Amino acid sequence: MHNAPPVVFPVGRFVWGRLLFVAVAVASAMGLLSWQLQTLATGPKLWAAWMLWGVCVGFAALWAPRQTLTCGRLVWSGEAWFWQAETESDEQAQAVNVSVGVDTGQGLLLWLQPLSEEGHAQGRLRCAWLQARAMPSKWHGFRCAVYSRPKMPERLGKDLQERL
Repeated sequence: MHNAPPVVFPVGRFVWGRLLFVAVAVASAMGLLSWQLQTLATGPKLWAAWMLWGVCVGFAALWAPRQTLTCGRLVWSGEAWFWQAETESDEQAQAVNVSVGVDTGQGLLLWLQPLSEEGHAQGRLRCAWLQARAMPSKWHGFRCAVYSRPKMPERLGKDLQERL
């Protein structure tokens, strides 16, 4: 099995995040307003719909920023992924599991989940938006690393061999 070579890629702030959030909130409000005008809904049903919309938008506004990783580096060692915040030293890099959410060719939305010492997923799922323009010379290598499979841990490989 061949793996991509090691690569370190900077993770910055997703500049369009707030604008995208506002656009989705406005679009959903327009949809709700359209429903209101088409059905001529009034009273408790209408108030419940708008309150539910408000709760959902408020929850998303509080939840979304906490799920986004910014100001750090995503490191592929050639065998495993690590997240390293700008404030942390090399020894404090956190092993993470990486999966692709959206791939636009020039940008990647990645889902990251911290891994325990044993390699088990733990903690909440976080996301990071990476763009080619952050480091164009390393973009191809980074994409290769994202789509390469991590090497199988030795103990897992031995367990599989024993079963076969």
